[in-house]
Amino acid sequence: MDVDGEIKRLPAIALLGCGVFARDAYIPVLSSLSPIASLRYVWSRSEFKARQMQENVLHFAPDVEAEWGDAGLEIILSSQLVHCCAVALPILTQPAVVTRALRAGKHVLQEKPVAGSVEIGLKSMSFYHSLPSPAPIWTVAENYRFEPAFHDAAAMVKSLGTMVSVTVTIDVPMTKSNKYFGCEWRRDPALKGGFILDCGVHFVAGLRVMTGCDIKLVTAIATHRDPSVPAPDTLTTLIKFDNGCSGAMVISYAASVSKACWRVVCSKGTVIVERGVGDDGRFGYQLKMQPRVGDSSLQFYPLSGLELEWKSFIADVQKAIDHTGYGSVNTRGSPREALKDLAIVEAALASGLHADAPMSIKPQMV
Repeated sequence: MDVDGEIKRLPAIALLGCGVFARDAYIPVLSSLSPIASLRYVWSRSEFKARQMQENVLHFAPDVEAEWGDAGLEIILSSQLVHCCAVALPILTQPAVVTRALRAGKHVLQEKPVAGSVEIGLKSMSFYHSLPSPAPIWTVAENYRFEPAFHDAAAMVKSLGTMVSVTVTIDVPMTKSNKYFGCEWRRDPALKGGFILDCGVHFVAGLRVMTGCDIKLVTAIATHRDPSVPAPDTLTTLIKFDNGCSGAMVISYAASVSKACWRVVCSKGTVIVERGVGDDGRFGYQLKMQPRVGDSSLQFYPLSGLELEWKSFIADVQKAIDHTGYGSVNTRGSPREALKDLAIVEAALASGLHADAPMSIKPQMV
């Protein structure tokens, strides 16, 4: 109950999408959020996956209902019991479902990237801004933007003087042992950029948070080294930041050993964020600062971005339900920030895939 003794209405969620990521990433978070939000529906394009997901969530959502297909989606979007939708669908089909949910007045948390192209993303933004005020909340689930390690790294970078250079190395062995290896929609030729487009926005988001800068120019080379992975599987990008600093980012899905590292060299020291395992066996990020003068520091951060982005979204939805602070949403989930991430990856891919030679391309302003 609230302070007036009335029963508090908690956000009721519809999960739209029952794929591997929704199952393995969203379900544990939704379970942990059950004291502050309820899962009301699960939906998939197929009845089998919807019912399978329903079975997976009954332990914390005993009243959850399964729906499927277009008719099932319409039932959910017309239901007065649903406050918000979490959309985790293939990139190329996701924007249309997000638009339908927003048009129906549902608050939306959608998986990144915001769209399969900047063009589609801008159309979604235009539609959203055409909605009558107050519009539903629209958040893009970019968990890297919520990871505390990148924000603490940004403070360190700012304290170490002028940025000199930046290096990002992302190596991902996309082998048959990877649960996303057989994902059909990531191999769809209509999805330009494949795995690099899908996950590249993550790595760019982390980079933008850590440096506190936007990227003004990219020049890239795209290659294809592993025939079992959609082309291109490797993208090497030179970067020019808006503060004049330069950098390089290499993303490869043909690697044999995993590595994810963001390194910023400054005039008074260096800051490094690297994926790793803590002493307690938990997966997360190591943050290291090496000042020019004084002792180095090393801190480990367990992964928490996914949970934090969900808590932020649920808090914003709760304010909307209670009519308190409506519109003051967390900007870390801003669709515009997600669209900037996408614009940078799209520009790098366009540069790298240019037939004759690499081109310097300015990411589209959004």
